Parts: sequence; C-alpha cells; structure tokens
Amino acid sequence: MVVFIVWMIRMIRETREDIKDIKDIKDIKYLISFVVLFLLAATIAIFTGPELQAAAGIWKAYFLEPILFLMVIISTLKKEDLKNVFMVFALSALVMSILAIYQKITGNLIANPFWATEATRRVTGVFSYPNALALYLAPVVVMLAGSLFARIMNYPPVGDPPPPDRKISNRTLGDELKIMNILYKLLIGLSAVIGLCAVYFTKSKGALIGIFAGLVFYVLFYKNYRKYFLVALVMAAAFGGFLIGNGRLDLKGAASVAGGDSVSTRLEMWGESWQMLREKPLLGAGLSGYQAAVARYHSKKYIEIYLYPHNIFLNFWSEIGLLGLLGFLGVIGYFYCAGFKEKLSAASCQLTIVLMAGMTTFLVHGLVDVPYFKNDLSVLFWILVGMMTVLNIRGKEVNKI
Repeated sequence: MVVFIVWMIRMIRETREDIKDIKDIKDIKYLISFVVLFLLAATIAIFTGPELQAAAGIWKAYFLEPILFLMVIISTLKKEDLKNVFMVFALSALVMSILAIYQKITGNLIANPFWATEATRRVTGVFSYPNALALYLAPVVVMLAGSLFARIMNYPPVGDPPPPDRKISNRTLGDELKIMNILYKLLIGLSAVIGLCAVYFTKSKGALIGIFAGLVFYVLFYKNYRKYFLVALVMAAAFGGFLIGNGRLDLKGAASVAGGDSVSTRLEMWGESWQMLREKPLLGAGLSGYQAAVARYHSKKYIEIYLYPHNIFLNFWSEIGLLGLLGFLGVIGYFYCAGFKEKLSAASCQLTIVLMAGMTTFLVHGLVDVPYFKNDLSVLFWILVGMMTVLNIRGKEVNKI
C-alpha cells in the first residue's frame, strides 16, 4: 500500500508519462476486465462470509494490495528493469534457502517439535510450516534455472551502458561487463541449486512435482538445445522413480493420524468442498468462510478442517465464488496468451518462456496446496502477471534476462 501511495504522489507531482510506452491499450483491455471481475468478486465475498472484519482483512492483504502493486509494476517497469526483479528473486531465495539448510543440519529454528525432530525433520525457513517455504521457492527455482540457462546459451549483456561522459576504454568496459555477467550467473545458479535443495528438505511432494512440471514446460517450448533438456528430464524422472521405489520419497507422506496421510486428507477435503459448493455454486463460502461452511459436510473428525480446500480452483471458488474463479481463469488465460504471442513475434523470447514455466509450477503445485492465499504468494502471482504484461505492451525488442 505504501508503494502504491508513493507511486501515486510521484505520478501527480511529476506528471509522469510512463504509460506512454504502451503501444495500444487494447493489449491489456482483457487483462483489465478480468482483474476488475476478480476484484469485484472478492469485494462481494467480504459480505457473504461469516466474519466481516476477518474477510475485510483478507481482501485487503490478498486482493487489493497485490493488485495495486500490479498497477505500479505495469506503469513503471521497463523491459530492461526485469533483470532486477530476477536479482531480487535470487537474493530472497538464497537467504531463505541458506536458513533452511541450517535448519536441516541442526534442527534449530523450527517451531514445530515434530518437524524439528531428526527422524521427521522438515525445514520451514522464515515461515511457520514447510509448505509455505516450498510454495514460494518452487516457481522461483524454476525461473532462476531457466534464466541461468538462457544467459549461458545466449550471453546477453548485463547492466546498463555507462553514462556518456564516463571516460573508459571499450576493453575495460568489456571486462567489467564480463565480470558482472559471471557474478550474476553465479548468484542465479547458486540460488537455484540451494533453493532446490531447500524445497527437497521441506518434503513437499507437490512442490517437487510442480518443479518437474515447470521444467517440462520449459523443455517443450524452448526449442534451442531441447535435446539436452530432454536428457536431463529423463535422468530426473529416473532418479525420482528410484527415490519412490526405495521408499525415500513417499507420495502419500507420513500419516500423523489413522488415514490422515497427504493424499487421503486432500481427497477428503476436495469431496467435502464439492458437497458445499454444490449448495453454494455462485457465491461459495465467502472470504474466511470455508471452515464454517464445510463443517456440516466434515465426516472424518480425526482430520482437522483446514482454512482452504488445498486446490487452487476450489480455493478461489469457495472463497470468492464462481465469478471470482472465472476472473482468475481469465487472468491465467491472458498470461499464457500474451506469453505465446511474444514467443511467436520476437526473435528470442527466453523470458516469456521462463515466466510461463514459473507460472506452470505455481499452478501445478496449486492443484494440491494453497499457492495464493498468503501475502508473499499473492504478490508473487501478480508480479509474474505484471512482468508478462510489461513484455506484452512495451515494444517487441528481444527479451534478454
């Protein structure tokens, strides 16, 4: 909210003309329509939920503020600024992953005693539960990996040219750019590798499957060097099969109660959610209303009623109704349409493929979890949408990351 206010003040005081780079407003009219529908449905859901104050807080944190941030991104960022966003992704992933590795080695700083115990240890990073860390890191790891590969294969320039009055030889400038490029690649690569380790140590099967899906997407649509990726994916699939075969990776997860493993718990939640939505198909349960609405359908009393159904489509449908789900699907449709449009129209569009691979990870992981209803995750979602929009509306030059 503070960022939006500062942006508004600058727009008013300096009469900024950032949006003049937009070639044609029709490029984003569909996005605007779906975002308005999404926010309108969320606003209605404030009053259909059981607790007005709690619903208003969720609306502000997960809908209003992230969408305002989207406006700032679209109106101010240029294509050359997007590499800085990747820098932030890399630094944040690196810090959280180093903490997670420390937790894995020592068991310290894990609030839940069950997860802190060596036999059942699951890292949480700065968050209170393992899946929160995995939900953030999974799409970021995929995007960093794609960014690193694109940079290695294409060796794009790093940083902006020096000011015209700077007296520096071309050779010295070339050396500086080369060093900066190497450091950038080291940061991206280190963050991706350590981030992947951290995701593994969270023991989130959904995140690992999401990462694999994102990499598969990257392989399918990054035509250059596809054969090398295919070999790597086959090896990764074989390794995953080995882990499952020897019991090191159990897709069901450890049951804390009878019948309460990851798969059966989700199947129960989805069934109960569907029963509730059949009676409230248009409005759903309202913001902060899922637990109360689904209680009458909850039969397995040894399993707690979670805040959300742990499926991205059921999450939105139950919280902000059918219109909100349609708005979300519209935003996703715009995202991929814009991505493929840029991929087909530009000479080299590594960045659009990287963003779509990250979003694919986000969505696939979201089939078994809650990838949006959290402050950092809702902002991450709209950052991806904003970056794709910037690529779509600000010229057709080559996208380099």
